[in-house]
Amino acid sequence: MHIRRLAVAVPLVLASALAHAPAAHAEAGLEPRTFKTPSEAEAREAGWTSGLVVDLSPEYRTRVIHVDPLELSGVLARDVSWAEQRLRLDLAISKPGVASVFVQADILDGVLYGDNGDFGREPNVTSGLGIASKQPNLAGWRVGLVDTRYPLDIDSYGPVLVPVAPLEINFAYGEVMLPFGVLRVGRQPITDVATITLNDGRSGRNRWGASTWHESADRILFGTKISEAWHLARKGREHVVDKSVDDGVFMGVIYDFLVNDRVHVASDDLRQVAGQLEWKEREASWFGLDWKNVYLSGALSYRWDDRYQTGIYGVPFRGGFDVGPMRFRGDLTFILGESQELSAGFGKLTGKDPVDQEFDAMGARAVVDYDVGDFTLSAEWAYATGDDDPRPSTPMKIFSFARDSNLGLLLFEHVLAFQSARSAAVGIENLKQLEAESFPLTEIATEGRVTNVNAIFPQVFYSPIPSLRLKAGALFAFSQTLTVDPIQTTLAWDGQDIADDRLNYHGGKPGNYWGTELDLGVEWNFRDMFYAAVEGAYLLPGSGLRDENGDAVPSWMIESRFTFRL
Repeated sequence: MHIRRLAVAVPLVLASALAHAPAAHAEAGLEPRTFKTPSEAEAREAGWTSGLVVDLSPEYRTRVIHVDPLELSGVLARDVSWAEQRLRLDLAISKPGVASVFVQADILDGVLYGDNGDFGREPNVTSGLGIASKQPNLAGWRVGLVDTRYPLDIDSYGPVLVPVAPLEINFAYGEVMLPFGVLRVGRQPITDVATITLNDGRSGRNRWGASTWHESADRILFGTKISEAWHLARKGREHVVDKSVDDGVFMGVIYDFLVNDRVHVASDDLRQVAGQLEWKEREASWFGLDWKNVYLSGALSYRWDDRYQTGIYGVPFRGGFDVGPMRFRGDLTFILGESQELSAGFGKLTGKDPVDQEFDAMGARAVVDYDVGDFTLSAEWAYATGDDDPRPSTPMKIFSFARDSNLGLLLFEHVLAFQSARSAAVGIENLKQLEAESFPLTEIATEGRVTNVNAIFPQVFYSPIPSLRLKAGALFAFSQTLTVDPIQTTLAWDGQDIADDRLNYHGGKPGNYWGTELDLGVEWNFRDMFYAAVEGAYLLPGSGLRDENGDAVPSWMIESRFTFRL
């Protein structure tokens, strides 16, 4: 058995659901780490001739964040500051060219610096006297009930301390390299790329902000390079197999166990199947131009259950290419179908029976980069449908980006995340008192996800030396539809026309502009083992963020990150 870092290429065949494309978003030099089974040739080149290869890759990260204010039209969350940490361990045990077992674990994920909490209550401090504290505890924070006298008032919710589990297993799965494809089984990353719908949460997925959330699935996955099968059928034994994963046509199919609940009842199971095709061209000469890293993929997923009569289709597309100094990356996703799960929860608030609610949502993103010397000029467009009528009798049109597919630093990642979490908490408390069966209101908390937006985001990056990058951007965030808070609007609905009952997340009338955000940052990479970043943002709130008096103050933030990788 050998214990050592091994940088290898992905083996012979890989599902397009797993295949990699050049990232449109990444911190300077901080490339996402993904699991790979080494080939026998690569193992021999590295000096291994037999036995297992054990690859242990640690990453420790600290974030220090200050936001003032987090609440744009109140006094509860001003001058909010915290420092948090995470130790991530990626472990791969491989038989080169044959199979691997992969595990990812997070230790102290989201744990605050310091000994935080109250003596005798959770989270419990290690010392009853602050000045005598000699050991930090395991505390984090979230939005929760601050004033217990008024649990149905949104102003009663704010930052509260909570205990944090010291260890969390994100992924644990096996992979075997078959003669005709790759098979993965277990709790695995929902993707190995970052898109508007899927993001594995690995560090380095974003140009702005940090990845903080992993997405996983209990899944059976098979993938193969179907273009090689075509060539073998045509040429027979004369064909030399192309083992690369950046040329050819790839196919992947998956089966996901999403919800099982009662093991003896099949009707409450939620399942998903999906298939994907991806075409890749490493280099090409078309129309007199030299093209590189060309890729185009399309997929179809279907998830269903009997309990809520769910039948939902997802249709995502991705594409990109490099031509000279220009790079393009794009995503487009449609969500279609119907389910009663949302209306089962909202029906408790309105006194209505569950109905088959239609799903009709769409999201898109396009990024164009152009290199001019040491500068990179970037233009980004982001689009996600919203819904200004939260009643279950109308189609559900809300589209949200994957949690770690960021857009800027402050507006979606912190301000909207905080206020939507307060609204969701009020809705959940209402449903608890009504003993509801479904709690769809948890999804109203955006958790930093981009939603209901039609934004343009011009940016510029300057790298005077490879290890240093300066960056700036201006986010102009229009909303796709009115900035309606589904919870507050539903609670205010008088049972007649919904138009005069609409409220935004701050209790005011909805608008069509989230605001303008100005972002600045500097990143430094030292020997690919230490990464430091300082980022700042200033938000000028638009009409969609003003309270019932038409007020919303500007907000600013600064974040420092220190990442150690071995």
